[in-house]
Amino acid sequence: MINLKHYLTKPLHLVHKWIPITLFILALVGFMDATYITIEHFQGVIPPCAIDGCEVVLSSSYSEIFGIPVSLMGAIYYFTVLFCLFVYFDSKKEIFLKIPIILSVFGLIASLYFIAIMVFVLKAFCLYCAVSATSSISIFGISSYLIYINFFRKNEK
Repeated sequence: MINLKHYLTKPLHLVHKWIPITLFILALVGFMDATYITIEHFQGVIPPCAIDGCEVVLSSSYSEIFGIPVSLMGAIYYFTVLFCLFVYFDSKKEIFLKIPIILSVFGLIASLYFIAIMVFVLKAFCLYCAVSATSSISIFGISSYLIYINFFRKNEK
């Protein structure tokens, strides 16, 4: 089993050009979505939604943790990923590609938790939340692929 120290110190030999670009685009979409929901939250407005359920989800007790909107935490997560990828593009230092990969685990866990809350507890669906969850889960999936091709796949170099 690969441990975190090994992962952080071992160089990535194979990074397809599309991977960091795709991660950046997904993080940008997630950041714009989470920022929009956060702005609307602080304005006390429920954003217009094409389906019923956004109001239930965005005004529920699960939409805040200690008075802080979950969407703000998401915006900070996506901004951190964007910042690291931007620095990676500029410096080509792999640590700035590895940090978003590690953070993607937390994004996945949070997304799965909030999807479960929407489906099983609130029984309502929020399109904005789904966009954020899709972005976060996709970031994790692509990050997992990058780990796979670099650490577990022996025949490709």
